Amino acid sequence: MTLQKTELTPAAKNLPGTAPAIETVNVTKIYNVGSTDYPALRGVSLKIERGELTSIVGPSGSGKSTLLNIIGALDRPTSGRVKIDGVDLRKLSDDQLARIRNRKIGFVYQSFNLIARLSALENVEMPLMPRKIVQRVRHARAMKLLDAVGLGRKGGKRPTELSGGEQQRVAVARALVTEPEIVIADEPTGNLDSKTTREVLHYMNEVNRTTGTTFVIVTHNPEVSDTTRRIISIRDGAIEKDQRLQRLDSF
Repeated sequence: MTLQKTELTPAAKNLPGTAPAIETVNVTKIYNVGSTDYPALRGVSLKIERGELTSIVGPSGSGKSTLLNIIGALDRPTSGRVKIDGVDLRKLSDDQLARIRNRKIGFVYQSFNLIARLSALENVEMPLMPRKIVQRVRHARAMKLLDAVGLGRKGGKRPTELSGGEQQRVAVARALVTEPEIVIADEPTGNLDSKTTREVLHYMNEVNRTTGTTFVIVTHNPEVSDTTRRIISIRDGAIEKDQRLQRLDSF
């Protein structure tokens, strides 16, 4: 897979005066069910620098997916601050948050979330539609990404005609088509076998390595977290451990 380098590379992620890609300050999230409050997050503070490849791990119910939704601007915290590229999300309207999600963040989900009636190419093009980019340009950009993930010859196939691994690679291409600064992945290999898991991880690692795109991956799978260079462990809504690791590239 060949991906074009951008101005921001992993080596340049911590330039003086550069805001972190993601920052949370004492973030809490409380769900109200009837007269009962359920705290999902309890004062989470973290910084994820540009170009980092980070996994968030923890048992079911630990709050990791809630945290992912909040840093992905899909949900608002009960209290605390969330900043994306230095921008405080508390100050943004719903429309402004939607623009942040479309322009700065790409999403990859466990269930792929592909539209069954659309081809692989059309699914990858979808995030470009709100930008009113002409079809020829959308098509070319989507084809470039499908080529990059090894599916250039299957752009006309619908999701039901693709294997699970191929569908997830389409989902990765869709997440990257807007050239986001951040990619957020929620259990991206949860429905995949071991061989396909390694294949998808290879693509995400290479994108991170060659473009400096920040990746945040929620997972319960050690095979996934073991490929990242930072592991944040969540338990009972709080950060239990935050490890930065020196790894030799396994891809």
